[in-house]
Amino acid sequence: MSLLVTCDGGGWKTPVRLKGRLNDRLPDVGVLRLPEPGLDSAVSIPIGASSIQNVTDDPVLHVAVPQCGGRRCDRAANLAARKIALHSGADLIVNEYRADLVNVGRSLHHRSLFPAPVRELPEATRKAIVEEIYTPYRNRVRQRIEQLLCSWSYVVHLSIRTFEAKSANGQWRRGDLGLQYDSSRPDEVDWCLDAIDELYDAVPNLKVRRNHPHRGTNDSLTKSMRSEFSPEVYLGIEIDLNRAWAARPVARRDLVLDLIGQAIGGLKAEPIRMAA
Repeated sequence: MSLLVTCDGGGWKTPVRLKGRLNDRLPDVGVLRLPEPGLDSAVSIPIGASSIQNVTDDPVLHVAVPQCGGRRCDRAANLAARKIALHSGADLIVNEYRADLVNVGRSLHHRSLFPAPVRELPEATRKAIVEEIYTPYRNRVRQRIEQLLCSWSYVVHLSIRTFEAKSANGQWRRGDLGLQYDSSRPDEVDWCLDAIDELYDAVPNLKVRRNHPHRGTNDSLTKSMRSEFSPEVYLGIEIDLNRAWAARPVARRDLVLDLIGQAIGGLKAEPIRMAA
């Protein structure tokens, strides 16, 4: 099999074409330090009053990051996706554009495609946002899956995100990591069961739940890709991490993410069928 890791949120850039239209809405800029592809390094994000300290001395990539607020800017998922891809040997595609402009994980008809402030913008601006951010990202993911299928018999697509530690009614969610999949697709079910075994061996204290905190059949990028690729060649899995630990700037968090990546990479150790 081949692995593809993606991350819809956590981006920080604004397309050049949109800067003039959104100039009065741009937030302040901080500094985000992320691992370069192929480098095992920690993260440092001095944003506002918070600061994540390095736990290794490896090189990092310095990029400007606006303080886009709310749940849409999922920096923790961005870091997790990079570390999981690095330690699992997966291909990586991240949406580097601001997630508070458009949710690239939603279908174009979904009511949550745009946040409320963006819905108030002119239709031409919203259309430009889709053309500059949404469509190119989805095309990149689709094209990479097609490329991988030229060499491998099937692709496991892991979409990384995080979820709030508390539910909307204030209840603590019981779970550290959720695996979301389509239960009507046997291969996705089998892959998740194998992943749970690997994760238990790697991180016994990590509480893994299936189709938590939501179902894998909800509107998402993986659901969209399922409609384009057959279940024999495409497995779409969402990995949802609890922000109670995934967003904490501690060395233990980084270690757990590394172990998760290694556990997922271990699933590739089984005999792999090459495409004819």
